[in-house]
Amino acid sequence: MSKYHISRRLQFIIQFIHDKKQASKEDILEFLADKDFNISSRTLERDFEKIKADFGIELTYSKNNNGYYIDEEKSVKVESFFRFLELVSLADVFADGLKNNNKTLEYVQFDDSSHLKGIDNLETILMAIKQERDLEFTHYSFHYNTYKQKIVTPIIIKEYINRWYLVGVPKGENDIRTFGIERITNINLGELSVINRSSYVQQTHRFEKIIGLMYSNKSPEHIVLKVTHLHLKYLESLPLHPSQKTLPHPDDGFAVVTYNLVPNYEFIIEILKMSIETEVLEPQWLRDRIKKEVEQIYNKYKD
Repeated sequence: MSKYHISRRLQFIIQFIHDKKQASKEDILEFLADKDFNISSRTLERDFEKIKADFGIELTYSKNNNGYYIDEEKSVKVESFFRFLELVSLADVFADGLKNNNKTLEYVQFDDSSHLKGIDNLETILMAIKQERDLEFTHYSFHYNTYKQKIVTPIIIKEYINRWYLVGVPKGENDIRTFGIERITNINLGELSVINRSSYVQQTHRFEKIIGLMYSNKSPEHIVLKVTHLHLKYLESLPLHPSQKTLPHPDDGFAVVTYNLVPNYEFIIEILKMSIETEVLEPQWLRDRIKKEVEQIYNKYKD
């Protein structure tokens, strides 16, 4: 049996348990059989072990519910894994479609292909991370309109709005920085890194407190928005942040949406994008900031 065949089976197991929240061994085996994966109970147990070893996903058995569930406290980056799985599955769909019909792409309209620029840099970046080596490259700065040579210890790669970013520590600095991979050229593997990567991995947790890339050392704040029921459907299908919660609102046709995050520039832009569908209730300083932004926009059009 090929490694690809086994890998697809493991993906199906994880996705099935994730979708069902809890699933018995019998339900999993029946589901796999429907997908033409006929395996024994013992093989499934070995698959559970492989899922933990290869993906860092801990599948725990609940006696009360006679089923397995994903133990998020013991698992590594569960949401990131499913985002990755989504990309892999989508690639498989396109690959199968192109094999069977060379007109497949005629039926698909992509939003924008510009985010694919620099995608060829990902292989070198990932190799440097795995081998704990530095990267040497030329980086273009939008802000300063300059090209500079960089030596960076890569820590992670991060996706944001269909663009990929290298997060790493530039030589001689003590803080992480982000570099858009579409602005990286002449990339090469450098020497073995001499810094302690673990301390900088901790710095990347700053991204968990924000939307986007503009992090700070500020503490998260409790944000309260009043949102129309129509727009709430969009927010619930694609939350702005993992801390998003929904509460009832006394006004008919509205709901309260709360966040616990550092309100950076990207978050303010998201609020402005919601336009008349939302209103900032708390904190007062953010409400005043949005009011000022709206007034400045109005002033541009009032004549």
